[in-house]
Amino acid sequence: AVVSTQSGHYGRVSEELEELVKSPSVHHVSLDITSQESVDEAHEKISSILGDKGINLLVNNAAILIKSESPTTTSTEDISKNFEVNVVGTHRVTLKFAPFLFKAAEQNADAEIGGNRAFCLNVSSAVGSIANTTSPWHTAYRISKAALNMLTRTTALEFLEKKVLVCSVHPGWVQTNMGGPNALISTSTCVDDLMEVIQKARVEHSGVMLRNKMEVMPF
Repeated sequence: AVVSTQSGHYGRVSEELEELVKSPSVHHVSLDITSQESVDEAHEKISSILGDKGINLLVNNAAILIKSESPTTTSTEDISKNFEVNVVGTHRVTLKFAPFLFKAAEQNADAEIGGNRAFCLNVSSAVGSIANTTSPWHTAYRISKAALNMLTRTTALEFLEKKVLVCSVHPGWVQTNMGGPNALISTSTCVDDLMEVIQKARVEHSGVMLRNKMEVMPF
């Protein structure tokens, strides 16, 4: 079964998602990652769907981007909003659903560490790479994604003891509501790239940030 969630931040539900949830193998559960109550409710619903089964794959994809040109044009409120969704929200969901991942790792003990066993994938961004930063634009978003990368690394160190793989991925500039129509990568290409990461990531990728073709990016 596939359990999907959506974000209403950008004002509309994806037509593709609306079509996808018509499948009997897909369970659509609404979830606001900034609300502990919403996460708790989603957890309860998903628990009833799974029964005694775990979750093999958790993809933390929800994010916001508050645009700014530089640190001096970035308000503290902007930074807080980006952090609440991109870092705190991701951690909130991972904390709540971690037991499902641990259970899947135990139930699939014969499988190699990775997507066939238990895998938490955080969608990050190259703009969160301190080593590659050469521009001050979108300061709040950059800071939040750099923090997400550290959250990924520290979570990976703990979860690997439970045989759960954790890493982050840079999907590129994608033609989504956030990326806009002028982005370089189509959503279909992005999905293909993400599926490659999901299928090929192994224990050696624990705690790193990947991009397409399984390239490891610097933090």
